[in-house]
Amino acid sequence: MSESIGTRFWVGGSTTGVLGTAARGIRSLDIAPDGRSKLGEPIDVGPNPMFLAVAQGTGLLGIVHELDDGLVSTWTIEGDTITPFGLPGTTGAGSPCHLAFDEAGSLIFAANYAGARLSVHRAAPDVAADVVLAADFTGSGPNRERQASSHPHQAVVDTARNQLLVPDLGSDRVRVLALDTLPEALKHDERRDIVMHAGAGPRHLVITGDLAITANELDRTASIIDLVEGREVAWCTIGDDVEPRGLGCSAIRLSSGGIVLIGDRDADALRGLRLDAEARALELVATVVTGGRHPRDLELTHDERFALVADQASDSIAVVALDAGGVPTEVVDVIETPAPACLARA
Repeated sequence: MSESIGTRFWVGGSTTGVLGTAARGIRSLDIAPDGRSKLGEPIDVGPNPMFLAVAQGTGLLGIVHELDDGLVSTWTIEGDTITPFGLPGTTGAGSPCHLAFDEAGSLIFAANYAGARLSVHRAAPDVAADVVLAADFTGSGPNRERQASSHPHQAVVDTARNQLLVPDLGSDRVRVLALDTLPEALKHDERRDIVMHAGAGPRHLVITGDLAITANELDRTASIIDLVEGREVAWCTIGDDVEPRGLGCSAIRLSSGGIVLIGDRDADALRGLRLDAEARALELVATVVTGGRHPRDLELTHDERFALVADQASDSIAVVALDAGGVPTEVVDVIETPAPACLARA
């Protein structure tokens, strides 16, 4: 656990009002070491800023605008003020739902859920962040309603192996893309994709050493992947104490103490599972009902005293206390804000 300091987040939200009250932009959110919060005023950054990320190398803010014709925008952060860095650019596909920066902060990877595409964008001043490279996916799964086609849901840079991991909910695959030819080309060899168990619907993942853990939306499981061997080695339920409503797992995070935190939209709860990396096993150790509805995203404070859970449908963010090992214990505060969909830690 790091030294106890305050943490700033940027809260993305839905401006459409489809789930939750329509937001008027993104907002800053400061969490003090004692859990006290300060929420900033809305900042208009364009329509439907559903996922945000802050580049660790540059501090640049990237946003995907989840629209039928997807957009990516970049912003410079100066205290409470953000200003455009580059011009908005198109992804060339529908419903971008996640983005990540490369290690240098000069490239953006966007996962386009409806467009079955991973798009690459340059983060540069005063130029449009249009797609410059792309990988288009095909495939399906046994769930006819949710897996009729490919649905990439996230992009995660695996620095140790110089590759990009893209959980594909629609095809029960984690797509593996080589990064060694960037920025000239983006390689995707389907033979390297990691095959998940049928009907899993992998949504998001985290990396720890040579392992990845996925939150599988469709069958309410978490899987362990061996990234060296490139295969799924185990999976378990995130909790069988609730009647599935077809919503399932959402975001996933990993504490420094080895606790995997997963949002459960069927239970409207935060689940904590202990990872035994040597045994390659996960054990459910805690469930905290947030008091809100539809936990879409979650993130930890820098000191790991708290986990924040964005409950989009109830226009609220739950602040959940964590014990010294990262196990969630109780909700200590609820912050009201329209349709929170993402919590980007600065």
